[in-house]
Amino acid sequence: MPRASLVVVLCVVFASTVAAGQNLCPLGVVSDKLICVIPQLFGVNGVQVADPAHQGHFEASFLDSSFGPLSSDIARQAALVPLASPSSGITFAWDASANIFIASTDSFGPVLSDRAETIGRHRLFLAFDYQYFNFDSVDGISLRRLPVVLTHQDDADDGVTPGFSTCSVNAPAGNSSNTNQCGFVRDVVRTNNSIDLKIHQFTTFVTFGLTNRIDVSVAIPIEDVRLGVFSDATIGHNDTNSRFKHAFTPRTGCPPSGAPEPVCLEQPFSNIRTTSGIGDITLRVKGTAWKGERAGVALGVDVRVPTGDSLNFLGAGAAGVKPFVAWSYHARVSPHAVVGYETNGSSVIAGDISTGKKDKLPGALTYSAGADFWVTKRLTVAADIVGQQVFQARRTTMTTFTELGQCQDGAVLCDPDAGFLPAKVDPVISQATESYNATNLSLGVRVKPVGALLLTGNVLIKLNDGGLRAKFVPLVGLSYTF
Repeated sequence: MPRASLVVVLCVVFASTVAAGQNLCPLGVVSDKLICVIPQLFGVNGVQVADPAHQGHFEASFLDSSFGPLSSDIARQAALVPLASPSSGITFAWDASANIFIASTDSFGPVLSDRAETIGRHRLFLAFDYQYFNFDSVDGISLRRLPVVLTHQDDADDGVTPGFSTCSVNAPAGNSSNTNQCGFVRDVVRTNNSIDLKIHQFTTFVTFGLTNRIDVSVAIPIEDVRLGVFSDATIGHNDTNSRFKHAFTPRTGCPPSGAPEPVCLEQPFSNIRTTSGIGDITLRVKGTAWKGERAGVALGVDVRVPTGDSLNFLGAGAAGVKPFVAWSYHARVSPHAVVGYETNGSSVIAGDISTGKKDKLPGALTYSAGADFWVTKRLTVAADIVGQQVFQARRTTMTTFTELGQCQDGAVLCDPDAGFLPAKVDPVISQATESYNATNLSLGVRVKPVGALLLTGNVLIKLNDGGLRAKFVPLVGLSYTF
């Protein structure tokens, strides 16, 4: 009979620059990187069946068809989560009559959007923000319910076993390549999977006014990432009732299966790991292109530098550039809007993680619009729509998989003349490539307790289901303008 190893590999990928042809999580190699938490969920060599002399081998094709889309979604979200505006809440302008710099606005501005005003010549703005991301869905599918079915791999004729031929799970009807001695290839492994992904992000912002019209900024995120993966695996026994080629190692509590001895066809698995470190640094230049009595227009560009370890979910593994234009109107209620377009380089998270082949990360049209309202001289509230249209990205969808019906001969071989049970139809996640929209509502407040010190509170609320999302993202921060 054929010998192979029962391998169940699940993979959610946050990857960065790796050499082409390099498997990020090769079998038999223990890794401390978060990228290998799911591939090594069942051990570095996969799940082993009870009988080492008769193990099965199940395909990992779902790396591309099922969990592959999560690599792009999660890596983008982990590295490109919304940052607070690096512009100062208090801006300054030169008052020629008084021969001093004075605060040029009453409102302290938006939190996750931006405005046209610059900080003022030689002014320095320092800020520190904390955001908490508890992701719960991807493309509208709960991260707590991600079903995947693994089918048996075709087994070739070993040239030794008498009467044995190539066993193919996809053999046409009437072909013995998935019946008789080959009935074991009808078995599947059904997995119900749950992903627990949390990110604590601590970001330092520094903005300096080169002139009254030009600011330069840097945003430096430090992230703490926790990834937990949990799976309930069940071997779907579709071979002859009396022949169990695939079963988990016996343990206390295995239910009777009808075999001479209880056979373990179900087993839970889990793997949890955390990491922390610097994320991708963002550099910004913003300049006022036009300034009227109350309105203004600014042009700028953000450059994301791949400083984060993408193998540990801390970066995208590629540089990104986002030119943008910002408009704002100064009044007690100050409307503002920002539109930009982000382009990214190539990264393995958009390619093939099993070979290390890179591909280009999808581009995105980013936008925000809203208003900040000066309630008192010490209090501003802000509301914004913040979102992005991501173009031709891999997405997660829900579909179905139809198993081969269980053999009903009850003897040693899977006799097709004895018929089969009705085929089971299982829900599974799969992959599609298309554009999607991710839009949120940002509600914030800024308070000035003393001098130029500002305290900030904000919540980002999910409005639709595109991409990897959290229902709510809270933010707290403080800043000071010198």
